[in-house]
Amino acid sequence: MNIFTMIKWKLEDIRERLYTWKYKLKYTNYIEDGRHYGSLEHIWGVTSYDDFTGSEANLYTMNDIDITYDRDSKLYMLGIETAYMFKEPKKQNECEYLKELLDFFDKYMDAMGLSKSFDKCLFFSQPTILTSAESIEELYMNFKIFVEGYCKAYGF
Repeated sequence: MNIFTMIKWKLEDIRERLYTWKYKLKYTNYIEDGRHYGSLEHIWGVTSYDDFTGSEANLYTMNDIDITYDRDSKLYMLGIETAYMFKEPKKQNECEYLKELLDFFDKYMDAMGLSKSFDKCLFFSQPTILTSAESIEELYMNFKIFVEGYCKAYGF
């Protein structure tokens, strides 16, 4: 191993320690584990069938769907695994996958007692579907609109 690689690793270690120290000072309840890293907090998720960790969904597992909260931006973010190659009929199988993820999200919303009828106002809004929102309810509605619109557009 050459000296430049050793220096690079040492600098990376120092940077990581400073990053952790920053968040320990900023958030008194900060812990670093599979559910927390920096400003990010894992809220919920469903691990992918090809996740071999054997762990519950967290920031470090492969998840088909997950919700992460960023304490700095105060936004919830939705993650969807899209690296799957679907067999024919491709669009129908994609829709079945998306509907299955929406069903998982439905069950989470019910289990947490969260409303699934967020009022997505059209007035002066952007006609886009965002994967981040100020509430889980809004995030759910964004995803529901996407899934139903995507599947409808392809006739499913």
